[in-house]
Amino acid sequence: MAIPLTEKEVHRLLELLDDKQRWFLNTYLTQSKKSKWLEQLATKKGIVLDGDMSSDEIWDKLDDWELAEVLDGGYGNRPYQCECGKRLRFCYVIHHRKDNKTYRLGETCLENYTMLSADLIKDIKNGFHTIDLERDDILSKYEQWWKLPEEYFDLDLSREMMEQLELDLPLSNIQLSKLEKQFEYELSMTRPKQTVKKSNKRYKSKHSIIVNTEPVVEHVDITYEELMSRHSEQLQLIKNNENEIESASKQEKWELIQRMLGASERNKRFSYTKFLTELFDLLYYLKLY
Repeated sequence: MAIPLTEKEVHRLLELLDDKQRWFLNTYLTQSKKSKWLEQLATKKGIVLDGDMSSDEIWDKLDDWELAEVLDGGYGNRPYQCECGKRLRFCYVIHHRKDNKTYRLGETCLENYTMLSADLIKDIKNGFHTIDLERDDILSKYEQWWKLPEEYFDLDLSREMMEQLELDLPLSNIQLSKLEKQFEYELSMTRPKQTVKKSNKRYKSKHSIIVNTEPVVEHVDITYEELMSRHSEQLQLIKNNENEIESASKQEKWELIQRMLGASERNKRFSYTKFLTELFDLLYYLKLY
């Protein structure tokens, strides 16, 4: 997961894209937010989404507020107006199918006009923030001339991912993680086997995070001090809530994060990108972000 960019940084990086790239990225982000809205609403209502159902069928079943569009007036502009009168850069157009009501709202007014619960609105906003972080990840990689690793070349990628790559837009870490799960077997056959030394030696760091002595050796250019300066509060949040980690796979992620911390503290090289991906995945799982 990328470090969150400022609004100014996002604008600067978007200016590096051509019209087709900007259109694709904006469409991808908007659709992701619509899907997140639908997913959170269905979860709150206890409705299981069937992959074979059309969008209209799903909304007929939900019979509630639909996110129709997400409008962006552009950096430094506020061309839209919320129902409360406030000028907006980002405008959420929401429509109630049953009552045929449509509002243009800013984030702060979503709860007031829809009467959706505060918890649901919070989950939706957290989901939107995750999507904005994915945008930042794609833009940051684009500036760094990211290229698809060769081991992914022969995978049967989706039409959307192929179009994204053909436009020279990088895949986000979230997209790469999905590919890792989808093609776990295929990728394991193309990668050399690695042997990892076992060690039972463990110790506590000065931030009370348990770390293994065996590092995850990859590559990074960030010091332990920088790492803890950026993420100590997030790490401590996970540490304080680690008893809530019930999933075995999430527990493995937490142990991996701790091994990478240990590697960093001993000035060993590791993957900071992998560290961020696992860190934010755990924060979202524990509902801490």
